[in-house]
Amino acid sequence: MGIDTLRSYINNSSSTSIDLLYCIIDFIKEINTYYINLESNKFSCSFISNNPYFFFFNKLNPKSFKRNNIIDWDLNLNYVIELQDDLISLNKRYIDSNSNDYLGFFIDAYSNVIAQSDLLHDFFEDQNINWVNDLPYINSFILNNIEKVDIQNPDSFNLPSLVDYQDEIKFGQDLLNHVVKEYDSLKDHLSGKTPNWESDRIAKIDYVILITSTAELLYFPSIPTKVTLNEYIEIAKEFSSPSSGKFVNGVIDNLVKDLTYKGLIVKKGRGLIS
Repeated sequence: MGIDTLRSYINNSSSTSIDLLYCIIDFIKEINTYYINLESNKFSCSFISNNPYFFFFNKLNPKSFKRNNIIDWDLNLNYVIELQDDLISLNKRYIDSNSNDYLGFFIDAYSNVIAQSDLLHDFFEDQNINWVNDLPYINSFILNNIEKVDIQNPDSFNLPSLVDYQDEIKFGQDLLNHVVKEYDSLKDHLSGKTPNWESDRIAKIDYVILITSTAELLYFPSIPTKVTLNEYIEIAKEFSSPSSGKFVNGVIDNLVKDLTYKGLIVKKGRGLIS
């Protein structure tokens, strides 16, 4: 895979992440519509059908983002129905407690029912393999933003487009360029920093993490060393083996000491924050 292809992949992966956000917003709209249509004298799930926070999502429409993946939830209504028992049970619990906390119900329903659905998770994975990694971030984005919205003002929920993430996309592409261009030099810096491990015995994902973190330490002076260390430890925990976080922590820590001693890590501005 060439460098131009990889650069394009970084841009496209950002686009698919936003696609997932809008597909989940559509799913929330479908849930709201489904329970409004079920509402009758004999049945009520009022904490959804009358919930202003569920209805709020019906007001949201992306204006500046060309979607590449749109799910027709009418044709996939089984994913809404699959949540029905849990949502009705949650609705009953709120009614029985005489609660009128519609925001609390939305957060509870999203966090503990919608986001926990294995069936829905598998469906998203079938739509786009990259969405599996994006789901936790999109879920956090929705929950963090819904707590801040003015339900009378749809513009109070920030709908992103690719324009909003140009800095992040450029960072990813610049980091990739440094890794490709300086690969041999980065590899040399790691030599001797992995005690009892030869490079060909280190898990490939761990080695990629170490090479990339070294590039960030050396070529991005505005990123604090501690931020780089913490971020790559978390990446190792998320995408590699259970012991990788500790392994990567030890190697990068030794690497930082060596590069600092040699005067190769030079930070400025925000990068000086410890």
